[in-house]
Amino acid sequence: MDKEDPLSWDSEPYEDFLDSHFFYRAVHKNLWIKWPDLNKIYPNFFTFEQAINGLSVDWSKYATPEFTLKSRKNPELTTNGIVELNVGKIKNAIEDQSLSLTIKHDPIKISPFNRAHTILEGMGRINKSKIAIKLSEIAQWASKMMPIKT
Repeated sequence: MDKEDPLSWDSEPYEDFLDSHFFYRAVHKNLWIKWPDLNKIYPNFFTFEQAINGLSVDWSKYATPEFTLKSRKNPELTTNGIVELNVGKIKNAIEDQSLSLTIKHDPIKISPFNRAHTILEGMGRINKSKIAIKLSEIAQWASKMMPIKT
C-alpha cells in the first residue's frame, strides 16, 4: 500500500473539530519535575515563549497520545508526559469565557511529517496567563501517559 503524499494534506475547517475530539500536547520534564503532585495539571505546562505562532498540539483525528510521545526528541515518560485537552471544552471556553483563541489545523508537510499538527492561536502577552489557567483546568494526563519521576 502506498503512503499518502503529505503534500496532498489540506488544512481542515473549524467545523471538522468535533466536541468529542482531543488535542495532545507533550509536557517536557523541565515543566513538571519541580511540582510535588503530578495528579494536577499546572498552568505552566502551557508555556507560550516558544509558541510565537500559537500553541502546537496534535489532533486526535490523526494522532494518538503514543504518536505525540514518539514524535519527541526523547520519547520516554521520564522526559515527557502527554496531556489531552477535550476540543468541546476548549470550544466552550472560547465562547463562554471570551477566550481569544482560534483553532487552526496546520499539517506539517515537510519531514518530520505530521498531519495531526494543529495550532491554538491567539495567546498574547496580556491574556496568556488566563488561557494557560483555563487550559490547565481542561487538561488531563492521557491514559498511561503521566510522566515518571526518577
